[in-house]
This record gives sequence, C-alpha cells and structure tokens, in this order.
Amino acid sequence: MGFPSVCYCVILPQPLILVLQLLDMLRHAVLLCLSSLGLAAPPAADDHPAYAPPPDLWALPPSLQATAAPPPPPTPAAIKARLPAVRYADLLRARRAPAAAAPASCAVCLGALEARHRVRELGNCAHAFHKACIDKWVDKGQATCPLCRAFLLPDAGAGELAASSAAFLSF
Repeated sequence: MGFPSVCYCVILPQPLILVLQLLDMLRHAVLLCLSSLGLAAPPAADDHPAYAPPPDLWALPPSLQATAAPPPPPTPAAIKARLPAVRYADLLRARRAPAAAAPASCAVCLGALEARHRVRELGNCAHAFHKACIDKWVDKGQATCPLCRAFLLPDAGAGELAASSAAFLSF
C-alpha cells in the first residue's frame, strides 16, 4: 500500500509554532555568543541574516579617506635624542624655581627628585622624570607623558591630528 499522490498538510497549533520560533531564535543567539567569544566557528553568513557581519560604521567613504599615510611615530631613540638629560638642579635654575619650594617626585618610580639626579623634561607639558625611569617608559613604546598623557614631543601626533581634522572638516 502506498501514499496517494495528493498533498498532505500538517496543521500545527499557533502556540506550538511560536515556541518553535522562539527556540530557533535562542539557538541563533547562543551560536552568535559562542562565535563572538571564539568558542565556536562562526556560522556562514548565508545561513541566517543575523550572521552577516555588521557594516563598519566608522569607516569613511573612499572619497574622504586620506590619500597620504600619516607619518610613522618617532622611535624611542629619536625621542630620547630630542629630550636632553640634565641635572635637576640645572633644570630648576633654568625655570627660576627655588630648589626647596616643593619636594618634587618622579611619577614613574615615585622617588624624590634631588638636585644631583639626571632628569629629562618633556617637551609639551614640562613634567620632569628621572632619566632612567622615562627611558624605560619610552622603550616600552609609550609616546605620552605618564602623568597627563600629553605627547612627549611637541610635534608628535601632529600628522595624525591634521589628517583627522581635515577629514572632519570635509563633512
């Protein structure tokens, strides 16, 4: 005995259909969470519209993108060359500040700055640090002041700032 060649339709109640749709949405949510945490392979974008990668909202249109690449950041050796090391007493004398006005300290090592110590004064913010401390800071790839986050050198980051402001003003 065989099946007749007519179409059989299965009629499911509406609450059952809604429960099945809810379970499907939960499955998709769990898969997206696992793939974003790197615990599962991301599903193919054509499986479901939720798996399509989101558009890059921060990308500039090609007409507004800068044609010239920003200059590379200065190397640690270049930063050290432009920030000369002097005795702290000489720095105070150049600033015309009294030596005993306020006890200064190095924000990197938290040690006191004494008149005999060699220090580097930063170009933008004029903060002073022990030479060895700021050299270690620069060798780690840092290009900003440990205290105020100003660029170490006066013209560092000027190319990036000019490129971003030009792109902003063209809107």
